[in-house]
Amino acid sequence: MTVHALEAARRLAPRLAARAAEHDRDSSFPVDDFADLREAGLFGLMVPRELGGMGATFAEYAAVATELARGNGATALVFNMHASVTGALGAVTEELAEALGVPDEALAARDRLLRAAAEGAWYAVAMSERGAGARLSQLSTVYEPVDGGWHLKGSKTFCSGAGHADGYLVAARSAADQSVVSQFLVPAGDGLTVEPTWDSLGMRATSSHDLHLDVTVPADRLLGGVEGLALVVAQLMPHWLVASYAAVYVGVARAAIDAAAEHLNARILAGLPAVRARLGRAADRRGCGRSG
Repeated sequence: MTVHALEAARRLAPRLAARAAEHDRDSSFPVDDFADLREAGLFGLMVPRELGGMGATFAEYAAVATELARGNGATALVFNMHASVTGALGAVTEELAEALGVPDEALAARDRLLRAAAEGAWYAVAMSERGAGARLSQLSTVYEPVDGGWHLKGSKTFCSGAGHADGYLVAARSAADQSVVSQFLVPAGDGLTVEPTWDSLGMRATSSHDLHLDVTVPADRLLGGVEGLALVVAQLMPHWLVASYAAVYVGVARAAIDAAAEHLNARILAGLPAVRARLGRAADRRGCGRSG
């Protein structure tokens, strides 16, 4: 199962690499990359098997992310956002849900979101805000209850995949009680506006633009079905906030070593002792193994 996922990532990496320069040059989102990820079933990588996914562990995800990053670091970073959402949702066990008082209908809604991911939907993360970063206590995006659901209003920044994802994980504070922070899975569509603000060399293809929200969502889009669970969900994600990025950048480093070795071989310089020594040291420092 996860062997298939790793093989798929290795197979896709050269295709991602062939498109990477054009997307970075044009600041265009790698739509074809994500079509390939969908076709390979990788959006269901972190979805439990009983919901149609691959049920990968975090270590297995890291191996897949590293291979994808060898092709295109930008694509791997956006995929990391999706995997962090599905991975955190999938980590909510029945025991934890019972301890938190999560209602059955909220668990059913969570399962629908995960099944959709296994079938090809992908999710972005809209957490950070200007001046606040990802500090939940400083968020200015607010929500309030309305008939049949919730209304959210505010702005997010550094939203990778903005304008392309099928849904966005949004953190917001209660308008009635600013100490309560909740998370919602907001579907793409009316009420969401993307403001192009992202132009970072080498990562332009992440399309990490600003996202403005003035949107009403159904009641079941409140994650967990209980207000104030954002801190609990955040506690399930520390490895996603640190180690998952490391997995991507290991892949980027490996791609750099591979490119250097290819360049040196083409110029017939790879056999020089000093060159081989420096290339070997670079590979060892990045945990990249042998190259050239």
